[in-house]
Amino acid sequence: MNRVKAGFLASVVVGCSAAQGGEAPLVDLTLEELARLDVATVSRKAQKLSDTPAAVTVLSSEEIRRSGARSIPEALREVPGVTVSQIGSGRWAVGVRGTDGRFSNRLLVQIDGRSVYSPLFSGVFWESLDILLEDVERIEVIRGAGASLWGANAVNGVINIVTRKATSTRGGLVSAGIDDKGRPTMAVRQGFDLGDAGAGRVYIKGSELSRSRSAGDREDSDSNRGWSAGFRLDGAGSGEDAWSVLGNAYRRTSAENIVSSSVAGFQGLYPISFEFEGSSLQGRRNWGWLGGEASLQAYLDHQFANVGSYGRGTVDTIDVDFQHRLAPEGAHELMWGLGARYVRTEIMATTSILAVDPARRHSRVLSAFVQDEITLVPKTWKLTLGGRFEYSSMTRFEPQPTARLMWTPSVDDSLWTSWSRAARTPSIGESDATILYGFSAAPPQAPFPAVATISSPGPRWNRRAERLDAFELGYRRMLGNATLEAVAFYNDYRRLIGTYSDPNGLGFPGLPIPIPPFYAPTQLLYRSNVSEARSHGLELGVDLPVTSSLRLQASYTVMDTRAKASSDLALEAYGKGLETTSPHHWASLRTMFNAGQGHEFDLILRRVGSIGAAGVAAYTAVDLHYGWRVGPLFDLSLGIQNLFDPLHLEYVSNFFPGQPVYQPRRGYLQGVWRY
Repeated sequence: MNRVKAGFLASVVVGCSAAQGGEAPLVDLTLEELARLDVATVSRKAQKLSDTPAAVTVLSSEEIRRSGARSIPEALREVPGVTVSQIGSGRWAVGVRGTDGRFSNRLLVQIDGRSVYSPLFSGVFWESLDILLEDVERIEVIRGAGASLWGANAVNGVINIVTRKATSTRGGLVSAGIDDKGRPTMAVRQGFDLGDAGAGRVYIKGSELSRSRSAGDREDSDSNRGWSAGFRLDGAGSGEDAWSVLGNAYRRTSAENIVSSSVAGFQGLYPISFEFEGSSLQGRRNWGWLGGEASLQAYLDHQFANVGSYGRGTVDTIDVDFQHRLAPEGAHELMWGLGARYVRTEIMATTSILAVDPARRHSRVLSAFVQDEITLVPKTWKLTLGGRFEYSSMTRFEPQPTARLMWTPSVDDSLWTSWSRAARTPSIGESDATILYGFSAAPPQAPFPAVATISSPGPRWNRRAERLDAFELGYRRMLGNATLEAVAFYNDYRRLIGTYSDPNGLGFPGLPIPIPPFYAPTQLLYRSNVSEARSHGLELGVDLPVTSSLRLQASYTVMDTRAKASSDLALEAYGKGLETTSPHHWASLRTMFNAGQGHEFDLILRRVGSIGAAGVAAYTAVDLHYGWRVGPLFDLSLGIQNLFDPLHLEYVSNFFPGQPVYQPRRGYLQGVWRY
């Protein structure tokens, strides 16, 4: 029976082949202040957003709060070039410039510089990313390759979640919410003063998330609940004299249905549960050195995933990162750094459909980066050259260079172009696993009813990282009281890890089955760096402060992906999957209105095109958020999601056969008390 219903684990492992009271609300910021918003992810240093030669969006804490988002993926919905689709209770498919997927395997996600990208599944478990949103200072979203500074897996983008310093969260906070089905969320945070040494805070949060529904409008096996806790300590200094220590722990359980086919070809639903546990400890120190600024960061991270009775995996990471930004010397501003990472992974299969060899793996990554910002003409032309040179025990040496040229002909205009190279390392599952995917119907008139499909690493596969060459052309302009951004991009993917059929054909006698002739022949699918693809697109964004009380934000993205054609059916199917796992276009419109007396209204409209891979139809969603500052210490908010649409499908998991689930109209009420 395990063989019959087990293709899901194969796909999981291989396919993974409340603003502070003193803060100015966003609508009260002038355009000059908005242009001065600092972003650090692009260049590993704080710089004005208007001086950044990259496609970057910064979501402030005020924008996050007013969006009504209850999770990080929800907060990302309005960012140009980013697609966010809900595929279950707390489960998301997030993509930047295409290649969407449940585990976002070409997207590097960080929390305060700590990577939450898991080599076990080659991606991000959004289910376990449950942090206290009231403590998020901003979210920096870089669209495009960022590997020259941040290393492998920063292929299509980088998302850096920056939390507030403990020195700005003294005092207490209680946040409590409930949805229209009575499922609660509650968090408590307490800040404390350390005198001249600085400040600290601790928090704990628990939540049970809303369920999605099946096509029959039933709440089937779809749930997500758990808790998280953490602390942060910050010194009283800043800039060149700063230190911080952070730690967290979490546990979440998630349940869903898996669609599986029997030997006779009949589909069935099988409930499966996931357990996620993890913890981390991180420290950072900044100091002045040789006329510049140096920083040293180190963290320990532990991740554990238990997939019911089918298997479990563990990832333990030790990471050390050093960087030094030298004082400007003439036209040059130089930055360099070194990094080392040790990762221990273990996958223990408890079913006969999965074999991982070796079950335990130790991998090491050594890296160095250098970047030089060259002022060619003061306040007009700037050239950035750099690269990261990374050696991995899994994929050997991988250079990841970049070149960016920015032209600012006036204080209102900036134009940039760039070329970058990035790499994605194979996941442990892609590299080491052999899996029985399941059974498919045999060709007509064949003397057997089904064919067993088995996936494994290709013979003599010289495991290499996937590679991207990314080209970008962008333009920003201040239009009186508005801002406009337009970015065109072209991505050339090579050495993609695809699947191809065993050229020797079907294997006999094959696997035992419970019906005559009692054996099913096997079709081997090999994994290797055998595919290529190209994508191109255009991203448009507008930010328009209409009045002192009303702001409009709009974005539109159109893109197209084409994979290299192949005569091999399995490889051709893989390429078609790349082409159709993302919508061709999507758009959003957001209004932010201050009604006075502490009342605020936000309306968000999203239009998402169809997704061909799973037959997901285009849909329009409207979300409403109402906020009321009852007093200086208490805020109340009410949200309604999918206001005019009682049920729609957003995505179907493309990494294992999860049951398609639909998103209903939802409502929630939340109160935040500060003391």
